[in-house]
Amino acid sequence: MAFDAELVFHDGTAITADISPTSEVRSSGSAVIDLETETGAQGMVAVLIMAADLAETNDTFQVTIEECTTVDGTYAEVARFPLLTKGTGMPGTYTRRFDAQKRYIRAKIDVDDADAGSDFTVVAYILLSQYPFKYL
Repeated sequence: MAFDAELVFHDGTAITADISPTSEVRSSGSAVIDLETETGAQGMVAVLIMAADLAETNDTFQVTIEECTTVDGTYAEVARFPLLTKGTGMPGTYTRRFDAQKRYIRAKIDVDDADAGSDFTVVAYILLSQYPFKYL
C-alpha cells in the first residue's frame, strides 16, 4: 500500500502548536482518515518520521493515534508513540502497530515548548499503512 494523500495523518507542515483534527479536510497539515468501514481495520501501522531534533532540552513532542465512530466526535486512544524530547533519537522513524475498531482515525499531536516562547517548530510526517507482517 503506497502512502497517498488519503493515508497521511500529517503532511510535514511545520508544527508550532497542538493539533487535534476533526475533519477529513486538511488543516495545519493534519486530517482525519476515513477507513470507510464501520468496523475499523485490523493490522494497521502508524509511521512517525521526525525530520530534525527538538530545539531545547525540555521541549516535548507526543503523538497519539485515536479512533472515533464519527469524524467530529469524541476520540479514544488506540496507540501512542514515545514521548520525544531533545536528543531522543531524532531525526528518526518510529512505528506503532494497532487495530482500529472504529471508522475514523487521527493523529493527535501534543507539543510543549519548554520556555513557552514562540520558537517551537517541528517538521514531522505521520503516515498510515497496513502492517507488513502477520503474527503467527
